[in-house]
Amino acid sequence: MEAYMKCDTPLKDVTRNIGVMLLNNRERYGEMNAFAQDESGAYQFWTWNGLVDDIVTFAAYLRTKGLKRGDHIGIISRNYYHRLVVELAVMASGYVSVPIFHRYTEEMMSHLLEFSDVKMLILVNYWRLEYLPTDDKPLLVMETPEFPRKMYPFENRVEFFDDVMKRTQPTNEQRREIEESFRTIEPEETCLIMYTSGTTRFPKGVILTHRNIMTQQSALQELWKPVPGMRFLCYLPWHHSFGGLFERFFALHSGGCLAVDGSWGKDINKLLQNFAEIKPHIYFSVPKVYKEIVSRVLTSADAEATFFHDELKYVFTAAAPLDLSISDIFKKKGVPVVEGWGLTETSPCCTLTDLLLERTPGVVGFPIPGVEVRLGDENEILVRGVNVMKGYYKLPEVTAAVLDEDGWFKTGDIGAVTEDGLQILARKDRVFKLSNGEKVFPSMIERNIGNLCKFIKHAYIFGAGQDHPCALLFPNRELLDSDEISILDEADCVHPDKSDSLTVCFSRCLHKINCHQSVKFEHIQKAMIIDQELTLERDELTPSFKIIARNIEKNYKEYIDCMMMNKTEGLPENAYVVEVCDCAREHDGED
Repeated sequence: MEAYMKCDTPLKDVTRNIGVMLLNNRERYGEMNAFAQDESGAYQFWTWNGLVDDIVTFAAYLRTKGLKRGDHIGIISRNYYHRLVVELAVMASGYVSVPIFHRYTEEMMSHLLEFSDVKMLILVNYWRLEYLPTDDKPLLVMETPEFPRKMYPFENRVEFFDDVMKRTQPTNEQRREIEESFRTIEPEETCLIMYTSGTTRFPKGVILTHRNIMTQQSALQELWKPVPGMRFLCYLPWHHSFGGLFERFFALHSGGCLAVDGSWGKDINKLLQNFAEIKPHIYFSVPKVYKEIVSRVLTSADAEATFFHDELKYVFTAAAPLDLSISDIFKKKGVPVVEGWGLTETSPCCTLTDLLLERTPGVVGFPIPGVEVRLGDENEILVRGVNVMKGYYKLPEVTAAVLDEDGWFKTGDIGAVTEDGLQILARKDRVFKLSNGEKVFPSMIERNIGNLCKFIKHAYIFGAGQDHPCALLFPNRELLDSDEISILDEADCVHPDKSDSLTVCFSRCLHKINCHQSVKFEHIQKAMIIDQELTLERDELTPSFKIIARNIEKNYKEYIDCMMMNKTEGLPENAYVVEVCDCAREHDGED
């Protein structure tokens, strides 16, 4: 099969820029709901008229700060209404938004702010100011503090969102002039510098344009045919491409209502409570959270009824492959799972699967309109199209290394072109060699483990220089601790009730995986269950819940060393060795 793919559907009706999108939506959808968030236990809604009115007002305020078109404005905030108004006003006005993850360390934030050359800093709250480089730049805080402002060391320099919105009252003529200026922004102008999640190295600033973002939405409009008024429940962080580009702008561009989920993907009780109130038509999430949801659905009839409500059309997953053991639950309920693939550098989506109930593990579909995909050296996936970034901020040599003169971007992912679509095999920098010189693609093995057992939340494959790959396994505690499992579960599952019994159960699962793996050198012969969760706080997961390999290796070095040295005595209390049958030897004996 030719190692090249391109969508036959052309791009149509690409909106000029973000500001024009907002003005068009106000005209089309006026009093329809555009946004919602929980206020004191109940959702408050904003219409398109109200949202765009606030954006224009904040744009008028920005004009008083001495900023020039193209200036960078740093934003450190969680997802909420003020943040949406601020960031859309920044981009619509011709400035460049530089969102920075609000849970980074002060050291990381300071470095990124200085590197990004921000001319103004906007924060969700005040207390971080004493730790960050502020110089003499304008400062805006979005949350008004409850105690007297005279207690603050920056009181003469800081302004507050509510204050500036009250006192900024542009006339109708000024509003028309601001709106007209929105229309003048060229599609190729930069609107965003978004930092990568840094799974293997320090984050890089990806330079994106209005055209990058709007062409992506034109492609989704053509493929998914969204209906205005659809409801979305979002927790994915807006500093990250999946939430900030893909989900947020799809909801906005399609005239939907974007409701913030205050569970942030961590509190499943809160998530389901919000799900019951908003009843989203489409839900975007990552495999880790889907596993948490399915764990609750399998153990609670109420949770099952809440999540699989009658108006749920489909769910979308990205950031990492969703295990078949999880997506099969959606299939049984008749809810399609759509998967996509892309990177921050590609705005982010490059490929999508069809709205079908059947899924092929590791296959992420076909290119969307405006995107070409081909395989390069060592089967690295290359992408070209209107979605590809301008480059990395202040890193010309790094940009030149990944973006050639013909516009092809080297993604760093290893893949294959199949009849079912593009297949993702591994990250190029995670491929390792065994003692026999054979290459191992750890992502494929990790995916096989997840497809077989929903009781394993994360698997980490390693083993450079070993005879066979090794596995660290992190269990799904909620399922293990549950007293009963729904009839949606597979009938032949042993249903282990604690981690030590999971070792016995999972030895059988690994035997199945090995016996169905035709490449014998990829058989796992060493595995260990570690009875704890991977967390953001220990930098083991990115904000989109992908594992950070370098930090897994650092944080679990003791466990890894024990496995590499075949040491099974004196292990930490939370470690359980899984006995793995040598399937290759069994097969050799049968021949």
